[in-house]
Amino acid sequence: MAMPETSPLFMINMLKFNEGGQEKYKTYMHAVAPLIKEVGAKLIWSGKPMMGLIGPEDEMLWDAVLIVRYPNKIALAQLGGHPDYPGHLRAEALEDSRLIASSQLDFA
Repeated sequence: MAMPETSPLFMINMLKFNEGGQEKYKTYMHAVAPLIKEVGAKLIWSGKPMMGLIGPEDEMLWDAVLIVRYPNKIALAQLGGHPDYPGHLRAEALEDSRLIASSQLDFA
């Protein structure tokens, strides 16, 4: 990723669960929480989209959106490469997803 190694990274997670996937994703989050903490990351927001206000009317709404703050891109790589990372639980829970790595902007 073309980001400085020391800048915070905000990962936007857009999730579409398969049948029974929301409960499986809770299991994933419980399993990954200590690893997130270990690499210095933090879940800063999660929510359920209610409706689209601007955009195509037939556009799919995601079941959940989460934002995780990582201290830097190295921490993200450490999480994904951790031997205890429960990626299979995430994969089992989701029909579709998007991960959007983002940097912070200051519009003030």
